[in-house]
Amino acid sequence: EWHRILFYRRLNAQIRDAYPARPAQTPHSRAAPARSRRALRYAIALAAALALAGAAVAWIGVTEPSQQVLNNAAVMALMEAENGQPEALEAGAARAPFDFGAAGLHFLGGGEVRVGPFASAQRYVYENNQGERVVLLASRAWLAGAAPQWSAHRAGPLRLLMWREHGTRWVLAGNAQTRGLMRAADLATLAAQPAREGEGS
Repeated sequence: EWHRILFYRRLNAQIRDAYPARPAQTPHSRAAPARSRRALRYAIALAAALALAGAAVAWIGVTEPSQQVLNNAAVMALMEAENGQPEALEAGAARAPFDFGAAGLHFLGGGEVRVGPFASAQRYVYENNQGERVVLLASRAWLAGAAPQWSAHRAGPLRLLMWREHGTRWVLAGNAQTRGLMRAADLATLAAQPAREGEGS
């Protein structure tokens, strides 16, 4: 009988060694997995938010044409406007963003033009009393800083006048000898200055 008792004791010890008892869970040990699950959810939500923000910035970058792309589109739009008929422009007319009457330019019409696979711009065509046309292109520029003072760029006989204001990139294109071209750029860029001065006073 004694041998049987010793055998069962050894068997019991072997079973305990093979399957150690799990430690009793304290409130702290039960809270740890809950905290780790919450931290994981927060990390996933943060990663998703960062991914969405990155996708939004990438989309804005793709849909915003660069200055060079807009300049090239302005040159092409000017050549088309010089060879086009006023009736064709007025058929898809848009509202003029600026009144260039003081520069001797009257609005003919405009519409949307594609300037890239995902980018577009608004085109506005003006004409002076001599029948010379200028083209104003506008596109979004949310990622570019403001540059309210216009700057000029020569492209052969053409002159491109560029500025950025309120998230919009503007290019005014015309022949360098076109009457009213530079005065129109002055009118466009000086229009918002009294409002800015009033805000500061």
